[in-house]
Amino acid sequence: MRYIGSKTLLLEKIEGVIKENVKGANSFCDIFSGTSTVARYFKKDYEIISNDLLHFSYVLQKATIENETYPEFTKINKHLGMDPFDYFNSLEITLDHIKDTPFIYENYSPNEKSDRLYISNQNAILIDFIRQEINSWRKQQLINENEYYYLLAGLIEAVPFISNIAGTYGAYLKHWDNRANKKLELVKLDTLKNSKNNKCFNMDANLLMPTIKGDILYIDPPYNSRQYATNYHLLETISRYDNPDIYGKTGMRPYQDLKSKYCYKREVLKTFTDLIENANFKHIILSYSTEGIMSIEDIETVLKNYGNEKTYKLKKMPYRRYKHRAGNVEHDLHELLFYIGKN
Repeated sequence: MRYIGSKTLLLEKIEGVIKENVKGANSFCDIFSGTSTVARYFKKDYEIISNDLLHFSYVLQKATIENETYPEFTKINKHLGMDPFDYFNSLEITLDHIKDTPFIYENYSPNEKSDRLYISNQNAILIDFIRQEINSWRKQQLINENEYYYLLAGLIEAVPFISNIAGTYGAYLKHWDNRANKKLELVKLDTLKNSKNNKCFNMDANLLMPTIKGDILYIDPPYNSRQYATNYHLLETISRYDNPDIYGKTGMRPYQDLKSKYCYKREVLKTFTDLIENANFKHIILSYSTEGIMSIEDIETVLKNYGNEKTYKLKKMPYRRYKHRAGNVEHDLHELLFYIGKN
């Protein structure tokens, strides 16, 4: 999945920091999990705690972190006569098949009620049908909780591949991209069995932090003013499927309770300080960027105030070179990896 700030390319660097500084750890916490890329990667080595405030992220975590194997789907296989993924991927659906309000079709594809070009008509109808079927199966107890989240994660993972967007859902393209003309196909997510008590949460990181503990804490907070809740609002609506009162040109869902304080310059340092102060973990690793709202100096001060300053380390990794919008002055952008042992 395309995702702002994805750490796919940073995984080996994070692993290197752990190998250099951590011995005998058993648990790993990914407190801002996003698409759960980091948590999935380290599941092979540790008991995982993962968390994110966005529900669609929580669904991806439930499917790949708490879940350890491809679900059996015993009841629904018998009901359908086939695997539910094969069933959904073979469907040719029209509006006549939709039992309840086709919310995605009515609001995010072009029709008499909407001129938004996020998703083609056919794919929007299919998304509505799949969401309603998954909910219905759960209500009828044809699928259990684990199977529910795995199926829903397969849908969420598939939607970006047929979305008519440049990168995020903050805006849609004015003309159809070739990607959007492809038929939606659910994705079977990889699973890994580590036989540990992995746990996933859907909470504000600062509220969760005082209630958990472990060995390694990995922190990857938002680093600029872009709110993830606005950039991924459509995935959030598909995940929750709660028919929200949307507004504006992009069909934004209300997100007042999903705003991150890490995106506000006046609040971020206090919020970050609170997080580190309440972190009951032996080792802290933080990902950030040189274009982030917090300065390196402020981050270093906070970490040293609540950690063992003798263990403090910072790695700078060149990300890209770019020209400032105001002129031709070149700037170097670096990914930052901070480490400190916690007192």
